[in-house]
Order: sequence, then C-alpha cells, then structure tokens
Amino acid sequence: MSTRPSSVPSVLRGRSQLWPPHVGEYKVGLYMVTSLCGMIDAVCFLALGGVFAEMMTGNMLLFALSAGTGAELGDLRRYAAALGAFVVGAVIGGRMLRCSPQLAEKRVGFLVEWLLILAAALVAIWITPDAHNTAGKVVMALLAMAMGVQNALVRAHGVPDLATNVMTLTLAALSADSRLAGGDRRHATRRMFSIGLFVCSAGVGAVLLHHFGVWVPLATAAAIMTLALPALLLGSMPNPDREHARRT
Repeated sequence: MSTRPSSVPSVLRGRSQLWPPHVGEYKVGLYMVTSLCGMIDAVCFLALGGVFAEMMTGNMLLFALSAGTGAELGDLRRYAAALGAFVVGAVIGGRMLRCSPQLAEKRVGFLVEWLLILAAALVAIWITPDAHNTAGKVVMALLAMAMGVQNALVRAHGVPDLATNVMTLTLAALSADSRLAGGDRRHATRRMFSIGLFVCSAGVGAVLLHHFGVWVPLATAAAIMTLALPALLLGSMPNPDREHARRT
C-alpha cells in the first residue's frame, strides 16, 4: 500500500461540498488570473488614458514613441506613473517572497493582489474614473501595482507554459514547438488555452466597458479573483513527473 502523501493540502481535503475538485489545483487559479488580465488591460487602455496595467512592454514602447514625437508631458507622465506603480507592486511581491518562507510557500501575495483589484473596483463604483480625473489615476495605479505583485509571484510560483499575460512568448513557443516546425507540441493545449482566455477576456472587458462603464469590468475582475483565491492560496501544484508524462 502506497504511503505517498496526497498532493492536495489537508485544508482542501474533505471540502468537496464547497467547491469542485479541480478548483483545488493551483493551475486553475492561474487560468482564472489570465482571464482577468486581458479585461483589466482593456479597461485601462480604452478608458484610463491609453496605458496598460500589466503589459509594461506596451507602456515602454508608448512612452518612447510619445517622447520621440514630442508629445505633451502629461502623456509621458501617464506612462511613467503606470511603470512606477508596477515596479512598486513587483518590489512588494519580491519582498513577500523573501521576508518569510511561510508567506512565500503559502503564496499570500495573491491576497495582496486581490485587495488591490478590489480597491480599484470600489473606487470605480464610487467615483467614475476617466483618463483625466484623480479617480482614474488612482484606479490605474492600484491595478498596475496589483499586476506587479502578480508578476513577482508568478516568477516564483509559475506553471511552465501557463502564461497569465506575456502572450508573445507563449505564441512563439506554441509555434516553434508545433508539428509544422518539427516539434512535439509540448504543452500545446495549455498554451492555446492561455492565449484564448487572455484574448477573450480583453474582448469581454471592452464589451462591458462600452455598455456599462468602467466599474462593471473591474467588478467582474474582482469577482474572478475572489473565486480564484482558494486555488491560488491553497491549491496543489502540478506534479512535474505527471506533467512530463502527459506532454500536453
């Protein structure tokens, strides 16, 4: 009889009545995070001044183009503010990973991300944010900080080829490992699912923004993050041996 311990934390065992079994897997939480990242970026780009909360490559490029074409200083400040808030969030996430082994192992940083997204949604509900008012700047900063925390955590607790936001590398890997390229299609399903979730969530975010305003997609993102928390904080990590054998 095998004595190998279960990969599901004891906190989750015996709670099948509260949520489906697969919600106990950490990667399910990451998929849910992917589904809110596109939504958040859609809101920030379309309604909060043409900046991104999590795609810092885009902000750097827009900053350089604005500077190179002689844009007004206000535009440059907008991109710089998003970059600065993201860096602050990433520093917070990094400190949480290093200050205590217990905090790092329990992935408590995702709770901080949730609080920041929730705060942004509450501000948007209370005061309609836009590209010019203070509420818009506050919401943008909160969301960029949340994405900075998230990226720091995913660096330490990521699942191979399950991207939450950087889809350029995921698309390149999907193509380079395809049968057309002579590859073995390693993790192809996971890569396609990540890309599909991100694209669809951005589209849904744009639709919700167009019909209902800023607060609805942000409240939806906060709700998704709330549902993802049990898996992110307590979920079991994928078994490397099993993942290698499946070669998805």
